[in-house]
Amino acid sequence: TNLTPPTQESAELLRWLPTAFSTLHPSTPHPGPDLDLYPPSHRAQIAALTPLLQRDLNAGVYAAGFATTQAAYDAAVVRVFGALNALEALVAAGGGPYVLGPVLTELDVRVFVTVVRFDVVYVQHFKCNLGMVRREYPVLGAWLRALYWGVEGCRETTEWRHIKENYTKSHYDINPRGITPMGPYPDIEEGVETDFSKLSVGGVKMPAVLEYQKTLEQEYQKALEQEYQKGG
Repeated sequence: TNLTPPTQESAELLRWLPTAFSTLHPSTPHPGPDLDLYPPSHRAQIAALTPLLQRDLNAGVYAAGFATTQAAYDAAVVRVFGALNALEALVAAGGGPYVLGPVLTELDVRVFVTVVRFDVVYVQHFKCNLGMVRREYPVLGAWLRALYWGVEGCRETTEWRHIKENYTKSHYDINPRGITPMGPYPDIEEGVETDFSKLSVGGVKMPAVLEYQKTLEQEYQKALEQEYQKGG
């Protein structure tokens, strides 16, 4: 039996796993079409947003945390918070509770794994301390709670102690004594917002961050137009 995975690309695995084993066990319940994280109606938005979020948020926190010069760190942190600002506005515009409105997509999965770690690790460990999701980003905070408390699998696969210690006790160049901060408390706030229209759009108001947010939003619109042209 060949146990080698057909791909190591996370994007392909994300789209493949929901139905990958249905032919092997056709009588076993599986997510199938009920878990389509890459719906045709939202593929243009997903394609346009994914590389930007990967560059500035998912990988951006690491660029800040492992920066070896002040200039590299400063630039990376601005990009991280520009991306968070843009996400805050995007989720608000769509009315929640997910990144693209009422439809759960792979974008939510991609963003969740970074944002759920943000306040508890990235703020202090990677020095992404211009703001916290729970404080500066009311819409993203509500989005995070909606996934954590409301979407099966999110809370069950989030282990706060492991998240904290995996970073603070392994990156000795960043944290040489391996001391893990206690906070923030709680790890995540309780309560699920059902009406996102009640929320005010937040964000970090630092001029450099606002400027990058604008640049990023323009980049997204251009990429989205290109995706629509491909499709039609």
